[in-house]
Parts: sequence; structure tokens; C-alpha cells
Amino acid sequence: MNCNNGTLNVYVPDQNNPWNISKVLFVFRRLGFSLKFKEVKNYLNSNPNDLIDELFDQALNMPVSPDPGWANFNNADFSSSGKNRGAFFRDHQKIVFEDFLNNGLRERLTLFWSNHFVTEYYMYNHPAYTFRYYNNLQKNALGNFKEFVRNIGLDDAMLMYLNGYENKNNAPNENYARELYELFTLGEGNGYTQDDITETARALTGYNSRTNGGPISFNPNRFDDGEKTIFGKTGNWNYDDVIEILFEEKTDLIANFICTKIYKHFVSPVVNENIISELSSDFIQNNFELLPIFKKLFKSEHFFNVDASNVIIKSPIDLMVFIEKEFDFIKPNNFTNNLTNYLRARTMDMGQQILNPIDVAGWQENHDWISTGTLPMRWEFGDYLLNRYYAGNKDQFRALLKDMIGENIDNAENIVKTVKEYMFCNYEIQEDELNDAVSIFKGDIPDNYFDGGGWSINDSTVPKQFYDLLRFFVTLPEYQLK
Repeated sequence: MNCNNGTLNVYVPDQNNPWNISKVLFVFRRLGFSLKFKEVKNYLNSNPNDLIDELFDQALNMPVSPDPGWANFNNADFSSSGKNRGAFFRDHQKIVFEDFLNNGLRERLTLFWSNHFVTEYYMYNHPAYTFRYYNNLQKNALGNFKEFVRNIGLDDAMLMYLNGYENKNNAPNENYARELYELFTLGEGNGYTQDDITETARALTGYNSRTNGGPISFNPNRFDDGEKTIFGKTGNWNYDDVIEILFEEKTDLIANFICTKIYKHFVSPVVNENIISELSSDFIQNNFELLPIFKKLFKSEHFFNVDASNVIIKSPIDLMVFIEKEFDFIKPNNFTNNLTNYLRARTMDMGQQILNPIDVAGWQENHDWISTGTLPMRWEFGDYLLNRYYAGNKDQFRALLKDMIGENIDNAENIVKTVKEYMFCNYEIQEDELNDAVSIFKGDIPDNYFDGGGWSINDSTVPKQFYDLLRFFVTLPEYQLK
């Protein structure tokens, strides 16, 4: 059940729903890949409405990932490079993880769309296609959804992955036509028939020409130029006609499907139908422009409602990138140089290999991220990162604790509660968990050393105390939520 009764009116902080540390982190965790803890206080005096505008302005003005030198390679270029294609793909994955660490909202949206307009790299094995596909997602992430659909269907990676390259007038392939409706715009079995798929496939024929693994182009000799009937309309339809007919005839279904997809990813896996209906109407009125819909949702009291917090499970990428970014700790040099490799490998171990989702429907997210196999991995990998930070520089743990609590707090319970505000979004810690956390933080130090009894933030024991507390917090079930 979705208990969130907030409206799409702009969120204005009040006593019942204040703007605080948890809210700041909520924004950056949902709309990006979190925020360095030492920067959180910079946003406490922000207006939430202005902050959302700022994040979108940054995303809109951000250039796409630059050509690493092989974005336009063909087969001959790869063969003469001296590297196998898997090495180029891994290089691209590392670039993407660097983007996750640095680019915030634009990369969050790009990751979201990569799990909507899915391609699986290992199904076509062409790193240049994958790189250009990712650029395509970046360019269109906040644009017009209709044009996004038009562009992505002619993307080389998509043409290879869903067999558009094999779709010819004398041998139509229905794969892309089916997924265009089922996964990309309408939803399974929603508003189309098998005949619509068959006729659409004929209209999409002709994108079959390429030289030595280069870009794919249209070949009029492979196009089916006969009449086709799609959604009750008959004519000699081509690719552009399909897009026009789809968005003209299925306007309401598309708007509802996409707004639901956005809502489930960014707000809650259980939808509020009234919110979806209002968003869908606005989406249509804005001619399928994405930016107004995103802004309306993310500025709303519905998005900032306390019942919207902690209802989405962190993906493996969220978990690992959040830990790395939030603490922003110094690491040993031999680990720093391999950080993105480590993040890439561990998220893959937990079931999320970037640019290679599990199937054409993408990762189903939320509860699918957690199993008896992956949950222990989450504990292990989070603990490993903290261990590397501690090995890199122990005293930095004291410095971060000072940033969080100041220098004048010596009550162990208050310290734990303050740290909890940074580690969790809107989480009321249970009494037994609080007692355990306080006990872990105190360690072997006698109780009477706290509350003015002699313990100080400058004590030599503090780095280990804080390290132990963080290790405990990352094992709590609620730490898997955002």
C-alpha cells in the first residue's frame, strides 16, 4: 500500500516535514549518487525548489562523456588496436563509474533510461556502438520523449541488439517492433495486437547497410514499400510514420506507462494512481517533454513526504557509489588506482553489470536486488570499503566525526543519533539498535568517561570508535534503503 497522500503542489518545509540533513541526502540519493557528508550542511539553507532547479540546470548544461579515442572505431580499427573488445568495454564501464561519482542527476537519469531502452552489450559485442548508445541516452535524458524514442530506435547498438539490422523486406524481423510497444512505450499487451507488430516490423525495414562494422544506415532496396495497417491506419508507412502514428493514437497509454515507470524508480515501487493520472495529463499537455514532468514531481510535497522515504532498495551501484562518495575518505594509493575496477566488479557480483542488464526487460530492481546470496555480499563489500579507508588514514575518521557532530558533543547516544542522520534518510532507529550502536561506539571505554567525564573527540580511541560504529550501521537492514 502507498501511504503517501502528498499532492503535486510544491513542497514548502514546515514543522511536520522540515528541511534537514535527511532531506538533503534524500534529494541527492534519489536524484543522483548522493553527496559528500562534509558538503551536506552547505544545502541546509537552500530552498528545496531552487535546489531542484539547480540540479536540473547542471544536468542540462553538462556535456556528454567525451570520446575516449575509439568511439567511432569499426571492426578494422578494433582488430588493429592490439586490445580485445572486452578491454574496451571495461574501459567504458570505468568511464561510466567515474561519471556516477561526479555527474549527479544527469548520470542518474542516464542509468534509469539504460534500464528502459535496454541493450545487452554481450549480445552484439561492439564497444563503439555501446559508447555512442550511452551518449545517446545522455543527450536525450531530459529531452522530448517522442524524439527520444525516434532516436533510440535508430541507434546502432539498438539496431543490432533487437535485430533491426536483420529486418528486411524479404524477411521481416518483429523483435524491435514488439519491444517498441511492450517495453518502451505501451506496456505488455496494452493497446496493440500481433497484427500491429507484424505491420510495424514491415514499416521499420531497411536499416541494414553498414561497412566493416561501422554505422548502420538506411538501404531503400531493403525497405518494404507496400501498404501497412498500424493501429487502424493504412498507408505506405516508414520508420518516422510509425513514431507519429504511435504517439498520435496511443497518447494516453504512453503517458501513463512512462509516468508510472518514472514514479516507481524515483518515488515508490507502489504507485499512487492519482499522482500518475495528474502527471500523465501534464506530460501530454507538454507534448511529451520530460523536463516539466521531472521538475513537477521532484519539487512536490508528494516527493518530499515522509512516507516516500526509505521505500526503495538501493541498487548495487547505489550501495557502492554512495559509500565511496559520501565518506570521501582517503584510500591507500594501490586501492585508489583500482577503485573504479573494484566498484565495477563488485556491483557485477551483486547482479548489476552496467550496460549489460539481465535481459531485454532490464533489472526489475527493489526486492529483486536482495537475496540470500547478495545480502551477505552487500555487508562484505561495504565493510571492505570502510576497511580500506581506515587503512588509508585512520585519523580522517576523527575529522569526519567532527564535521558531523562538532567538538562539543560528548554524550554517546547523541553522537550515535547525529551520525545516524547522515547515514539514513528519515529513519527512526529502534531502541535495541540504538543500544547496540551506543555500546559499539563506546567500546571498552567506561560509561563514566562520557557526559563530561573525560572523553573527548580528540582522544586517540576516536578513529576506531567511529570506524566500528560505521561498520555496524552498514549492516542494518535499513541501510539498504534510500
